[in-house]
Amino acid sequence: QSQIYCKLNVSLYGTLKAALLFWKKLSGYLKGEGFIVNPYDWCVANKVINGKTCTIVWHVDDLKISHADSSVVDEVIESLRSEFGKVGELSVNRGKIHDYLGMELDFSDENSFTVSMEKYFDEVLRDLPEDMDGTAVTPAAEHLFKTRDGVAKLDDERAALFHRVTAQLLFASQRARPDLRTAVSFLTKRVQSPDEDDYKKLARAIRYVRRTKFLRLKVEAHRLDKNHWFIDGAFAVHPDMKSHTGSYMTFGKGMVNGASSAQKINTTSSTEAEVVAVHDNMPAILWTRYFMEAQGYPLEPSVVHQDNQSAILLGTNGKGSSGKRTRHMNIRYFFVADVQERKEITMEYCPTDEMIGDFFTKPLQGAKFRRFRNIIMNITEDENGTVDIDDIMKIHYKKMEDKLEHTGIESKDEQCDTSSPEVSQECVGGIIQDKVKTVSWADVVRSNKRQPSVLQGSVDVKANDGK
Repeated sequence: QSQIYCKLNVSLYGTLKAALLFWKKLSGYLKGEGFIVNPYDWCVANKVINGKTCTIVWHVDDLKISHADSSVVDEVIESLRSEFGKVGELSVNRGKIHDYLGMELDFSDENSFTVSMEKYFDEVLRDLPEDMDGTAVTPAAEHLFKTRDGVAKLDDERAALFHRVTAQLLFASQRARPDLRTAVSFLTKRVQSPDEDDYKKLARAIRYVRRTKFLRLKVEAHRLDKNHWFIDGAFAVHPDMKSHTGSYMTFGKGMVNGASSAQKINTTSSTEAEVVAVHDNMPAILWTRYFMEAQGYPLEPSVVHQDNQSAILLGTNGKGSSGKRTRHMNIRYFFVADVQERKEITMEYCPTDEMIGDFFTKPLQGAKFRRFRNIIMNITEDENGTVDIDDIMKIHYKKMEDKLEHTGIESKDEQCDTSSPEVSQECVGGIIQDKVKTVSWADVVRSNKRQPSVLQGSVDVKANDGK
């Protein structure tokens, strides 16, 4: 049959090629303006302006701009408008609270920020079938990972619903609601051929969301040169006898990074499952370190907490702790030992009752679920009212405070003055006049004395004004 081909004069919004072309145009423009793109995240760019850092981060064509001086943000916005406002008007939002990619970002508190998705969940919950009505106290029952043979498959219409809602929960779990990750990690593996049991498990997660849609993730960074990882592995919990990895990373309070995922190989012991869990998280651990250093915050060795002493010995001593039962794991624990030897991580024992990574390895219930969830999301008010700080939570917070207080940078002059009302996530300053376009951002930071700056906002355009 005859076909007509059309050549577009401009990119068609929503296509992968259009996003790539826009990234090339935007990043090229910013580089021309003197910004340096972070080599570990090509959607983050920095430039020193008036002695303080201007940072621009973006997702496709939604930009967020940060600088201590609101007039600098004005100038950057006008520059962007002159270049990109020819086809359509730029949308600009200023203030401390922003709706950004389905999230409500609240920077009202100078010592923390919160991420909420209550409006997003209102859209998710709207028009769901009646068999998903009601509420639940946890997102998954204890039998989450269990499957049965011979259960009827969903018809095409319900399977499509299952796929769509699971994707919506996945989006939220990776942003404001990490408490959904364990349930979502299972549901995402069932979208190709979901059955009635899977549908009931999705309904359980929806009922939990309905009960807790107002919960917010609150992040506080006590220090930006020290982070902690809590990594756990649950042995042979899946029907194919594979284990499950869970991890949680924080700079003080509230989750910044982490994961809940089935391991890709079968392990023969709980020790091996723990070693694999740490190895699985090494890319994230190292990427975080390199990204932060490129932003101007070189990290002390990241602390990796584990609750298995044998796994810690393997990850620390390498061959010195190897035996016949662990030789097949050589690459994994030798790699971890090598990273320790390079002083990029240290491994510490964490009692099982305090292992927050356990939250992401199995569907916890009752008081333990609520306790770990409230630590992970830094919640002070939940669906039951004011959070009671029990003994385990007190121990965790006290240990974290002690670790962050007693393992600081040697020179106080090198630290950010966090007592200043103008401090936010930026802590670098100084200007390199004629080399700024040819050196890395880490070089810029190392060559200048760090100074605090304030988060100003974003360009879709969104921005915060002054103090």
